[in-house]
Parts: sequence; structure tokens; C-alpha cells
Amino acid sequence: MSGPFRGSVRSLACALILSTALPALAAADPLSDYVAARDKATADALAAAKADKSGDPAVIKREEAALKDLGKRMTALVGPVKFKGLGSPEYTLRVLTYDENTPAQDLGGIAFADKDFNTRLVVAPESIFTSWLATRAKDPDAPKAFASGVKAAAGTPEFYTNAVGFDGGFYQPYVELPVAAVPGETAVAWLGLQTEEPSGNTAPNEVAIVRIGGGMAMVGVAMVKLGDKPIPACDAIWQPFKAKADALQKQVEKDNKDQDPRWEQITKIQDEGSNAYRACFMKEAPSQPFFAAAVKKAEAFLATARGQ
Repeated sequence: MSGPFRGSVRSLACALILSTALPALAAADPLSDYVAARDKATADALAAAKADKSGDPAVIKREEAALKDLGKRMTALVGPVKFKGLGSPEYTLRVLTYDENTPAQDLGGIAFADKDFNTRLVVAPESIFTSWLATRAKDPDAPKAFASGVKAAAGTPEFYTNAVGFDGGFYQPYVELPVAAVPGETAVAWLGLQTEEPSGNTAPNEVAIVRIGGGMAMVGVAMVKLGDKPIPACDAIWQPFKAKADALQKQVEKDNKDQDPRWEQITKIQDEGSNAYRACFMKEAPSQPFFAAAVKKAEAFLATARGQ
């Protein structure tokens, strides 16, 4: 075949190829696009940090624009969801890197909160959440529980620090709550406390939930009033640690030395006592009157997360 006719056939063939390729291009996967945009922005931020340009106004402006774009992408992925009593949707990834070698470890989802921020719920596509948890499990400083799945990870403070985010302090889980999941759903709940220091024998006053279902993962923390009373057996375990730490603190304050290493020893004693108290609380709590109320609060929070 030769001449203009051959050219027409060639043009028709090209047109057919393009007509079949264009729909595929138009139907790009928003989830993959988000991940690619996030990873590129993170790589750019790491490169800027290594070049000691993190403080450059142009770099700061670029990273702010990247975070704003990522927030819009994540909002579109989560969709127009609403939760009873919660508003103020906000993208939770606030920085791209911590330093020149460390990308941000936060989940990066859409957070919903009540007006007092006593209840917070973070929502992200399940695949984003699963990938985040798997990546965090490989971090050198990650708890071993991260490698055992969401149920084990939800029993660690680090899980909530990176999944929910706190302006100050961290969420310390005390005891798991036996909540019921609906078919096709993963549901985990804990009773714990948000704190900025060793928790000692402070009673927990927040329920935390993790819900995975319908293609979305949700992690939330809510303050609750349980009217729980002290557990004498657990207080008895804490008191010797408290007495030891208090005595040492009085001596340190009396000596009044700069950068006294005994402050670290005091914190270590308090941490050990707090751990011993929580171990006792985990054992004793299920038999206490407040436990059933805590389970109901967690169930109600899960119902809110389901959109009920």
C-alpha cells in the first residue's frame, strides 16, 4: 500500500490508539496520585534539609504549598463524611520531615474534633493506614507491637502520638475494652489517659478507638466521665515508688546543683512505678464498677465513627 491512502490508515490507527489510551489517563487513581505527591514532597524536603536549606523562604513556601495540596487530596479521598458532634476537619500531616534523615512519622489523614477538642477522630483510607503502620514498624525506635498488627499497636502510646497527634503530651493506654465489631469491621478500644509526664496512679479518663471498615481506617480519642474510684491494691503498689521518688527529689532540691543527674533517676523511678500501677490496673479494672461504663462509652464512640 502506498500514497495518501497509506497515510490515512496510519492516522486512523494512531487515532484509535489515542482514543483507547486517553480514558486510562483520565481515570488516574487518586489514591496513587496522593501517595506519589506525598512521597515526592517528602523527598524534596529531605533534600532541602540535607542541603541546609530548610529555612530558605522559597523552600518553606514550597513545603507549605505541598502540605496544602496534600490536604486537599486527602480530603477528596476521605469524601464528604460527617460525624455527630464533630466538625473542624483538618489535615493532620503538619510537617514533611523531622530532620535531614527522618521523614515525618504521622499518619496523615483528616481529623474531626468537637469544639473543645475533647473528642478527636482521624480518618484515612485503609490502604494509607495499613502502609503507614507497616512503615512505622520498620523504624528503629518503633515498639515491637507495631509489627504484630493494629490490635497490638493500639496498646502503645506511640501509636496514638503518630496516628492522632497531640499538641502536648501523649496518650497512655491502660486497659483494653472488649467492644463488639460489626460484620466486616475491625474494632479495638482502650481506656487510657493523656499525660505529659509519668502517669503514676492517676485514673484514666479517655477512651481510644480504632475502627477499620468500608475502606476507611479511623483512630480516635475522647474524654469520658466514669466516676471511677481508686483501686486500693494498685495504689498500694504505686506508693513505695512515689515515696522513693519524693525523698530523692527533696534531696536534689536541697543540694540545688546545676544539671543534677539524679533528676533522670527520679523520672526512672516514677516510670517504673507508673508501669507497675498500670499492670495492676489492667488486671483489676475488669472487675470494677466503672469498667462496664467505659465499654459503653467506647461503643458509643464507635457508633459515632460508623456515622450513626
